[in-house]
Amino acid sequence: NAMNSNKTYYADDRLNNCCAYCGDFAETEDHVPSRCFLNQPYPQNMPVVPCCHKCNYEFSIDEEYVSCFIDCIKENTVDPHKIQREKTRKTFLHSPKLQERIASQIRDFGEVTIYDYEKDRFKRVIHKLAWGHLAYENDAISWDNQYNVSMWLLQEMSDVQKQLFFKPYIGDLLPEVESRSLLNNFVLISENNNACSFLSQWITVQENRYSYCVSPDSNKVKFVIADCLAVEVDII
Repeated sequence: NAMNSNKTYYADDRLNNCCAYCGDFAETEDHVPSRCFLNQPYPQNMPVVPCCHKCNYEFSIDEEYVSCFIDCIKENTVDPHKIQREKTRKTFLHSPKLQERIASQIRDFGEVTIYDYEKDRFKRVIHKLAWGHLAYENDAISWDNQYNVSMWLLQEMSDVQKQLFFKPYIGDLLPEVESRSLLNNFVLISENNNACSFLSQWITVQENRYSYCVSPDSNKVKFVIADCLAVEVDII
Protein backbone atom coordinates (compact mmCIF):
# COMPACT_ATOMS: atom_id res chain seq x y z
CA ASN A 1 0.00 0.00 0.00
CA ALA A 2 1.14 3.53 -0.72
CA MET A 3 1.99 5.68 2.27
CA ASN A 4 -0.53 8.20 3.52
CA SER A 5 1.33 11.49 3.88
CA ASN A 6 -1.15 12.66 6.53
CA LYS A 7 -0.90 9.49 8.61
CA THR A 8 0.99 9.26 11.90
CA TYR A 9 2.87 5.97 12.07
CA TYR A 10 4.90 6.69 15.19
CA ALA A 11 4.73 9.02 18.16
CA ASP A 12 8.06 10.41 16.93
CA ASP A 13 7.11 11.69 13.47
CA ARG A 14 10.79 11.94 12.49
CA LEU A 15 10.61 8.18 11.90
CA ASN A 16 7.58 8.32 9.62
CA ASN A 17 9.64 8.21 6.41
CA CYS A 18 12.02 5.45 7.54
CA CYS A 19 11.51 1.83 6.49
CA ALA A 20 10.91 -0.16 9.67
CA TYR A 21 13.03 -3.03 8.34
CA CYS A 22 16.12 -1.49 6.77
CA GLY A 23 16.05 2.27 7.46
CA ASP A 24 15.85 3.37 3.83
CA PHE A 25 13.34 5.94 2.62
CA ALA A 26 9.82 4.52 2.91
CA GLU A 27 7.47 4.93 -0.04
CA THR A 28 4.86 2.38 1.07
CA GLU A 29 3.34 0.92 4.21
CA ASP A 30 3.28 -2.71 5.25
CA HIS A 31 0.99 -4.78 7.46
CA VAL A 32 2.57 -6.43 10.50
CA PRO A 33 1.83 -9.29 10.34
CA SER A 34 1.31 -9.69 6.62
CA ARG A 35 -2.22 -10.65 5.62
CA CYS A 36 -0.92 -13.94 4.22
CA PHE A 37 -0.84 -15.18 7.83
CA LEU A 38 -4.47 -14.18 8.43
CA ASN A 39 -7.88 -15.27 7.21
CA GLN A 40 -10.59 -13.17 5.63
CA PRO A 41 -12.37 -11.11 6.74
CA TYR A 42 -9.24 -9.35 7.88
CA PRO A 43 -9.21 -7.49 11.22
CA GLN A 44 -9.92 -3.80 11.13
CA ASN A 45 -7.17 -1.31 11.99
CA MET A 46 -4.36 -3.79 11.44
CA PRO A 47 -0.88 -2.65 12.52
CA VAL A 48 1.04 -0.98 9.68
CA VAL A 49 4.55 0.46 9.50
CA PRO A 50 6.43 2.49 6.87
CA CYS A 51 8.30 0.32 4.39
CA CYS A 52 10.48 0.76 1.30
CA HIS A 53 9.53 -0.86 -2.02
CA LYS A 54 12.45 -3.29 -1.90
CA CYS A 55 11.55 -4.76 1.50
CA ASN A 56 7.84 -4.81 0.68
CA TYR A 57 8.45 -6.89 -2.45
CA GLU A 58 11.19 -9.18 -1.19
CA PHE A 59 9.47 -10.14 2.04
CA SER A 60 6.18 -11.07 0.36
CA ILE A 61 7.74 -14.00 -1.53
CA ASP A 62 9.29 -15.46 1.61
CA GLU A 63 6.16 -14.86 3.67
CA GLU A 64 4.06 -16.88 1.25
CA TYR A 65 6.51 -19.77 1.57
CA VAL A 66 6.64 -19.59 5.38
CA SER A 67 2.86 -19.26 5.76
CA CYS A 68 2.21 -22.29 3.53
CA PHE A 69 4.91 -24.34 5.25
CA ILE A 70 3.41 -23.67 8.69
CA ASP A 71 -0.08 -24.56 7.48
CA CYS A 72 1.24 -27.85 6.09
CA ILE A 73 2.76 -28.66 9.49
CA LYS A 74 -0.46 -27.71 11.27
CA GLU A 75 -2.71 -29.74 8.98
CA ASN A 76 -0.21 -32.58 8.60
CA THR A 77 -0.56 -32.66 4.82
CA VAL A 78 0.92 -31.09 1.70
CA ASP A 79 -1.92 -32.26 -0.52
CA PRO A 80 -3.74 -29.13 -1.79
CA HIS A 81 -6.98 -31.11 -2.04
CA LYS A 82 -6.82 -32.01 1.66
CA ILE A 83 -5.66 -28.69 3.10
CA GLN A 84 -8.53 -27.00 4.90
CA ARG A 85 -7.22 -23.43 4.91
CA GLU A 86 -8.54 -21.80 1.75
CA LYS A 87 -5.66 -19.38 1.27
CA THR A 88 -2.98 -22.08 1.31
CA ARG A 89 -5.05 -24.47 -0.79
CA LYS A 90 -5.52 -21.81 -3.49
CA THR A 91 -1.83 -20.88 -3.37
CA PHE A 92 -0.78 -24.48 -3.99
CA LEU A 93 -3.28 -24.96 -6.80
CA HIS A 94 -2.09 -21.73 -8.42
CA SER A 95 1.61 -22.48 -7.79
CA PRO A 96 2.25 -26.25 -7.96
CA LYS A 97 6.02 -25.65 -7.91
CA LEU A 98 5.72 -24.15 -4.43
CA GLN A 99 3.64 -27.11 -3.31
CA GLU A 100 6.20 -29.55 -4.72
CA ARG A 101 9.05 -27.63 -3.11
CA ILE A 102 7.47 -27.76 0.36
CA ALA A 103 6.41 -31.40 -0.14
CA SER A 104 10.06 -32.31 -0.76
CA GLN A 105 11.04 -30.59 2.51
CA ILE A 106 8.58 -32.42 4.78
CA ARG A 107 9.54 -36.06 5.13
CA ASP A 108 7.33 -38.43 7.10
CA PHE A 109 9.08 -41.49 8.51
CA GLY A 110 6.06 -42.77 10.41
CA GLU A 111 6.80 -41.94 14.03
CA VAL A 112 9.14 -39.08 13.10
CA THR A 113 8.61 -36.17 10.68
CA ILE A 114 11.61 -34.19 9.46
CA TYR A 115 11.04 -30.55 8.49
CA ASP A 116 13.87 -29.54 6.17
CA TYR A 117 12.68 -25.95 5.88
CA GLU A 118 14.67 -23.18 4.22
CA LYS A 119 16.24 -21.57 7.24
CA ASP A 120 17.28 -18.32 5.54
CA ARG A 121 13.74 -17.66 4.35
CA PHE A 122 12.28 -18.33 7.80
CA LYS A 123 14.92 -16.09 9.36
CA ARG A 124 14.13 -13.20 7.00
CA VAL A 125 10.41 -13.41 7.75
CA ILE A 126 10.97 -13.68 11.50
CA HIS A 127 13.29 -10.67 11.36
CA LYS A 128 10.63 -8.71 9.49
CA LEU A 129 7.89 -9.59 11.96
CA ALA A 130 10.00 -8.84 15.04
CA TRP A 131 11.30 -5.49 13.75
CA GLY A 132 7.81 -4.54 12.58
CA HIS A 133 6.30 -5.22 16.00
CA LEU A 134 9.07 -3.27 17.74
CA ALA A 135 8.56 -0.33 15.42
CA TYR A 136 4.79 -0.32 15.73
CA GLU A 137 4.52 -0.89 19.49
CA ASN A 138 7.66 0.72 20.93
CA ASP A 139 8.80 3.15 18.21
CA ALA A 140 12.04 1.15 18.40
CA ILE A 141 14.05 1.34 15.18
CA SER A 142 17.23 -0.75 15.38
CA TRP A 143 17.97 -2.18 11.95
CA ASP A 144 21.55 -3.36 12.51
CA ASN A 145 21.19 -5.12 15.86
CA GLN A 146 22.24 -8.74 16.16
CA TYR A 147 19.61 -11.19 17.38
CA ASN A 148 18.93 -14.80 18.29
CA VAL A 149 15.85 -16.75 17.22
CA SER A 150 14.18 -19.63 19.06
CA MET A 151 11.32 -21.61 17.52
CA TRP A 152 9.05 -24.36 18.81
CA LEU A 153 6.04 -26.26 17.53
CA LEU A 154 3.26 -25.72 20.05
CA GLN A 155 2.18 -29.35 19.73
CA GLU A 156 5.63 -30.48 20.88
CA MET A 157 5.96 -28.08 23.83
CA SER A 158 5.33 -29.29 27.37
CA ASP A 159 2.80 -27.50 29.60
CA VAL A 160 5.66 -25.89 31.51
CA GLN A 161 7.29 -24.66 28.29
CA LYS A 162 3.99 -23.18 27.12
CA GLN A 163 3.43 -21.49 30.47
CA LEU A 164 6.85 -19.87 30.33
CA PHE A 165 6.44 -18.84 26.69
CA PHE A 166 3.05 -17.20 27.17
CA LYS A 167 4.12 -15.38 30.32
CA PRO A 168 4.14 -11.60 29.62
CA TYR A 169 7.44 -9.74 29.65
CA ILE A 170 8.42 -7.63 32.65
CA GLY A 171 10.88 -4.77 32.19
CA ASP A 172 12.46 -2.07 34.33
CA LEU A 173 12.68 0.50 31.52
CA LEU A 174 9.80 2.40 30.02
CA PRO A 175 9.06 2.07 26.29
CA GLU A 176 9.42 5.19 24.18
CA VAL A 177 7.39 8.18 25.40
CA GLU A 178 3.89 8.24 23.83
CA SER A 179 4.48 4.90 22.09
CA ARG A 180 1.62 2.41 21.85
CA SER A 181 3.45 0.06 24.18
CA LEU A 182 3.75 2.73 26.88
CA LEU A 183 0.01 3.29 26.73
CA ASN A 184 -0.78 -0.42 26.86
CA ASN A 185 1.67 -1.72 29.46
CA PHE A 186 0.71 -2.30 33.07
CA VAL A 187 2.75 -0.77 35.88
CA LEU A 188 3.72 -3.04 38.77
CA ILE A 189 4.68 -1.26 42.01
CA SER A 190 6.63 -3.06 44.75
CA GLU A 191 5.12 -3.46 48.21
CA ASN A 192 7.30 -0.74 49.72
CA ASN A 193 6.55 1.59 46.76
CA ASN A 194 10.24 2.25 46.05
CA ALA A 195 10.44 0.44 42.72
CA CYS A 196 8.23 -0.30 39.76
CA SER A 197 8.37 -2.46 36.66
CA PHE A 198 6.34 -2.65 33.49
CA LEU A 199 4.29 -5.64 32.40
CA SER A 200 3.70 -6.17 28.69
CA GLN A 201 0.62 -7.84 27.28
CA TRP A 202 -0.17 -10.26 24.49
CA ILE A 203 -1.94 -8.69 21.52
CA THR A 204 -4.20 -10.87 19.40
CA VAL A 205 -4.34 -9.74 15.78
CA GLN A 206 -6.68 -12.56 14.79
CA GLU A 207 -7.92 -15.39 16.98
CA ASN A 208 -6.19 -18.72 16.26
CA ARG A 209 -4.06 -17.11 13.55
CA TYR A 210 -1.66 -14.56 15.05
CA SER A 211 -0.71 -13.00 18.38
CA TYR A 212 2.42 -11.25 19.65
CA CYS A 213 4.07 -9.72 22.70
CA VAL A 214 6.82 -7.07 22.83
CA SER A 215 9.02 -6.47 25.88
CA PRO A 216 8.84 -2.95 27.38
CA ASP A 217 12.60 -2.43 26.95
CA SER A 218 12.49 -3.49 23.27
CA ASN A 219 14.97 -6.35 23.55
CA LYS A 220 12.58 -9.27 23.06
CA VAL A 221 9.61 -10.12 20.87
CA LYS A 222 7.56 -13.29 20.72
CA PHE A 223 4.68 -14.34 18.52
CA VAL A 224 2.56 -17.34 17.57
CA ILE A 225 1.59 -18.11 13.98
CA ALA A 226 -1.49 -20.21 13.19
CA ASP A 227 -1.58 -21.66 16.72
CA CYS A 228 1.27 -23.82 15.47
CA LEU A 229 4.66 -22.09 15.51
CA ALA A 230 5.92 -20.25 18.59
CA VAL A 231 8.82 -17.84 18.00
CA GLU A 232 10.92 -15.68 20.28
CA VAL A 233 13.49 -13.13 19.08
CA ASP A 234 16.13 -12.00 21.56
CA ILE A 235 17.83 -8.79 20.37
CA ILE A 236 21.44 -8.47 21.52
